[in-house]
Amino acid sequence: MANFRNQFDRTAPLLWLCVALFPISSLTADEEVLIIEDELVIDEGTPATPAGELLIIDYQDNQELLIEEGSGSADKSEPGQEILIETNEQPSVEVGDRAVAESSNFSLKLDELWGEYGVFTHSASDANGLGYLHGQATALWTPSSHWDLQASVRLDGYSQHGNRDWDHADLDYDETFIRYRSDNFRLTAGAQKIVWGRIDEFPPTDRLSTHDLSRYIMDDLADRRRASAAIRYEHFFGEKKLDVVFLPWFREAELPGASSVWFPVNRQSGQILGLNSTPASVALIKSAPVDVDASNSDGGFGIRYSGTGEGMDYALTVQKVRQSLPYFNYNSTRGVLEAKYPRSWVLGGDVGVEAMGAIWRFEAGWMSDAPVTRIDGSYDTVNSLNWGAGVEFFPGDGDARVNLQLTGIIHDDAPAVIDRTEIYLFGGSFEVPFAQDQWRLKGRFYKGLDTHDLYLNPELAYTGWESQEVYLEAHYFEGAAGTPGAFHQDNSILAVGWRAKF
Repeated sequence: MANFRNQFDRTAPLLWLCVALFPISSLTADEEVLIIEDELVIDEGTPATPAGELLIIDYQDNQELLIEEGSGSADKSEPGQEILIETNEQPSVEVGDRAVAESSNFSLKLDELWGEYGVFTHSASDANGLGYLHGQATALWTPSSHWDLQASVRLDGYSQHGNRDWDHADLDYDETFIRYRSDNFRLTAGAQKIVWGRIDEFPPTDRLSTHDLSRYIMDDLADRRRASAAIRYEHFFGEKKLDVVFLPWFREAELPGASSVWFPVNRQSGQILGLNSTPASVALIKSAPVDVDASNSDGGFGIRYSGTGEGMDYALTVQKVRQSLPYFNYNSTRGVLEAKYPRSWVLGGDVGVEAMGAIWRFEAGWMSDAPVTRIDGSYDTVNSLNWGAGVEFFPGDGDARVNLQLTGIIHDDAPAVIDRTEIYLFGGSFEVPFAQDQWRLKGRFYKGLDTHDLYLNPELAYTGWESQEVYLEAHYFEGAAGTPGAFHQDNSILAVGWRAKF
């Protein structure tokens, strides 16, 4: 494909660094050894394993293992302590929360292959079809029980055709790190994906991560983040954890090309994603060049303190970070539409509670210096409150899962601006396996409550092949002026794809 670029060249300092938990899918042995400190529950309905016992489990290739710590854990994404699974070839078992192998271990594996093609269903769309190819590979070396070194690369290819053609290939680093682990802490340096918060899709305290907008909102949250340089220290106090992160280099959001239908500025229509338009702004956007580059600086820091109690998890966070999502404003001095990445203070917290057969999640974050544009076109910042509340449950105590949530954004004491000063969304996701787990129906959605803004993403997938799936899905957009649904209402798409995880 055209416009091939190697992002390692601009991020060479990351090659000595490294962040990701040891992926369970990289194991190659048939049996695994766990030493546990807290009670361990494997999937729902399995009795808790008492602390201190040795647990031997069979592990088949290409199967996922769901592990929750503590019989009352309410948040699967925020374990209170580390549990590391290693092969039991020549095992040397330590008392505590680690089971390790004495010999050095190196693995090189293909993580994922993914192909997709979609057709735009509206005749007014600027494109007819869009293809996507993705592959990722990881090399992992564990020279001893205390050290991990990982290097991961990804290749993404895009091909859009129609009134606006766009072809692009991108070779990028993924989670690439060096990590030292001890009995009660671990230190990781390198390219990492750090997603804090508890609410799905729009977590208010997720401010350290680098967003991936190359496919807008088409992918799940985990696939809409890119790795960025970070130094991370995690200290464990029993069921509590202190997490300290510093971003030595700021990495802005990964954007598609200006000709992509997912680019947040549409120069053909004169619109910017999420902003109301005026006759003056439409004319300006159509004529002004766009600059998306961020100034060189550090990305900031964040501190998060979390804990697990009886049926409840909680966390508090303080962050001073740059926003990775671009905010576009016209710079009259330079004569360009300029992407701004303001630095903000973030104070927030989240809690998860298990009650009434469901998991209830609450999260809120106060942010200083949220960007806005005044009616006269000048740039300004205001204080903002982001919040969310959600519930996750399993109907009939089966394998079906439903997650519902309500989120809001409120700009405090905002002047007369073209931005939306209050945004309320009701959304969620569901997943229903059927036909002996050979098929899966799932979907995501959100609906604006303050004004009309709608996104629907139903998907039907065949999952009967080991580690592979074939799916048919749709992405539907509509909304009132100034909403993301209105910006993309001509870009509703029907797609078919194949995905394999190894």
